[in-house]
Amino acid sequence: MRLRLLYLYRNLTRNVLRTLLTCAAVALPITIYVLSMAVVDGIDRFLDNSAKQLRLAIVNKASIVNPLPAGHRAKIESLDPTKSRILSVCGVRWIGGKVENDPRPLSTIGVQSDTFAFTFADIGLTPEEIAAWQKDRQAIVVGRSTAGQFGWKVGDRITIITSIPPYAPMEFHVVSTSPLATDPITNFCHYDYVQETLRSVVSWWDSGPAEDWISFFFVKCASTEDLEHYRVAIDEMFARTPDETKTQDEKTFMNEFIKQQFDLPKNLTLLAAVTIFVAVMAATNTMSMNLRDRMNETAILKSLGFSGPVIFALIQIEGLMLCLSGGLIGAGLPYVGFTYTPLKDFTVPLILTLEVKPVVCAEAMVIALVVGVIAAAWPAWVGLRLPVVSALRNLE
Repeated sequence: MRLRLLYLYRNLTRNVLRTLLTCAAVALPITIYVLSMAVVDGIDRFLDNSAKQLRLAIVNKASIVNPLPAGHRAKIESLDPTKSRILSVCGVRWIGGKVENDPRPLSTIGVQSDTFAFTFADIGLTPEEIAAWQKDRQAIVVGRSTAGQFGWKVGDRITIITSIPPYAPMEFHVVSTSPLATDPITNFCHYDYVQETLRSVVSWWDSGPAEDWISFFFVKCASTEDLEHYRVAIDEMFARTPDETKTQDEKTFMNEFIKQQFDLPKNLTLLAAVTIFVAVMAATNTMSMNLRDRMNETAILKSLGFSGPVIFALIQIEGLMLCLSGGLIGAGLPYVGFTYTPLKDFTVPLILTLEVKPVVCAEAMVIALVVGVIAAAWPAWVGLRLPVVSALRNLE
């Protein structure tokens, strides 16, 4: 046994550069797999949290980019005059934005201020922050990740240039950096202040005054039964009108929005599959080169009494050790980096933080082992079937 282990060690260290490059070729796809699955898992957590909020999302039936009249809110609220089933309705308008002389885009939306704090309770505003929000039309709640990137803090005065015409600069007062929010990216400001600013800039003779349009409505419901009931009732109310609606629960809405924009789960899964295939090709090539370089040695081992199955096992174990080393590096680096280093504060759109779970790392290690088995299968089979006489005939 000791002799066999020493033989394996000598084989792995015989060509150190080749071994290191193969480990890197396996480690990189495993790292991509771990990070891709971490993003997919983060999106799933985000969608699950959306489902817990008991909110409906209402958009224009024709297209998500088409706005809805602000007057739809009163009609939606009229469906439940007691406000016992429809707890609140909040319209939002996306304005995007950026800071002057800074290319980084912002995700800023104007929200109807009177129902914002209750409808989006998952933002986690304190009573003091809610009071500051309500009394200041220029108040803005900044996502904590965005605040960290731009160095903003509560009490700061900031200026954001909108991403919608007429691209007006708007001054805000930061009242919160939303440390408890599930969304660390998005900024929230007063819808009325957005409309007021747009009206002051747009000329009557240019394109008319800024209309009261809403990008989406969010409806907070009391129960899952109310969620399903009003999902149908709202669309029926606006059916056969110029501005028909499409109402979905927030999880479904966000899932469709993600797919329409970039479909990360599907694309990242495909990316992970392709990179794993590349790892198999790289490891198989290395194992084939190793066997070819040591063909004579393998023949000598068989002539000395090493059976075919033993030769098969030695080559398979070598492939497993090679890929396992690469898998350990590829899974360990992102786990340590996103758990114990400043990278743990790294955020991805829609995701709170990039959490690399041990179970994903364990899956990656299993994949690395499977890559090792596949990569060594053909060379091991050749070694098993190697004719000793013909191999020794070519001995140099």
